[in-house]
Amino acid sequence: MKRRGVVAGALAVATAGCVDRIHDVAASTPRDIDVRSRYVGTDPLIESESIVSATAGAETHARAYTAAADATAVTVTEADAVHEFIAGTAFVDDGGEAVLLVVQRLAPPSLDLRLGSVSRTRTHALRIAVDEVGTRHEDDPVVHTLLLRLTDGRGPPERITVSVGGDRTSVTV
Repeated sequence: MKRRGVVAGALAVATAGCVDRIHDVAASTPRDIDVRSRYVGTDPLIESESIVSATAGAETHARAYTAAADATAVTVTEADAVHEFIAGTAFVDDGGEAVLLVVQRLAPPSLDLRLGSVSRTRTHALRIAVDEVGTRHEDDPVVHTLLLRLTDGRGPPERITVSVGGDRTSVTV
């Protein structure tokens, strides 16, 4: 028991401030898929790419990017955390293996988005479950954004389906 406490304490100290890594480790993911996530409590996308320009009534929105230039071009200049996440991504079109998935959700400000699980539906198709964490109040909805860096050992996915709170959307990569 004492050893478990020491290991848990060391893990807590080593991952201090790295909430994304803890959620990545906890996510259910096939072995040949590597996924990293970062939650952004605002809307880092320009209006034409954002959920605010999606069809009326849409609560969940997803976009996929395969090149750093494309991903950078659709983010607002003030989004430093997003630019840092993009810079750490080895995009497929740039000679790497990763795809950037941006999931947006209109939800009360008291909620956060967290990666729940990743599963394979076909050889080049993925299903991603995103959890809403927090308490739901009847406040006006705001834009919540979850960035996902996906690297699939079988090659880049062709189709990704995202489900958040019973709402589902799909994106072709």
